[in-house]
Amino acid sequence: MHVRNCCKTVEPILEKTEKMKIGNNSFEISTSEKDAIIIQRHFAKLTAMDLEIQKLPVPKKPNWLNLVVRFLRYYQQNFSERLGNRCVFDPSCSRYSELAFREKGFFKGLKLTLNRLKRCQPKNGGIDTLY
Repeated sequence: MHVRNCCKTVEPILEKTEKMKIGNNSFEISTSEKDAIIIQRHFAKLTAMDLEIQKLPVPKKPNWLNLVVRFLRYYQQNFSERLGNRCVFDPSCSRYSELAFREKGFFKGLKLTLNRLKRCQPKNGGIDTLY
């Protein structure tokens, strides 16, 4: 369904009902997918995808991957929250980067990471999987 607005077609904002659990409290929000990610990250600090990637063990081999993952995890623990937990993508850019290096190798992972960082703007956002 498209809504006609003056002289241009406007895509409808798809609403999604999201259930969130933070500590002992449960919430249900109905909002766009992009806003649901921002709200969940604001209150819970992490999304389900973020947690899934965070639970992966740090690989021992190859050595370059061990260093990259440890660097990204250090950044996540020591700098990410201080810069403002305002990522509009799910998973967050640093976790997306970790997954890209793990699954695609060094050069393709670096390319995917740089492209993701270029897209990381408030007007973008949503669920972003590796491709």
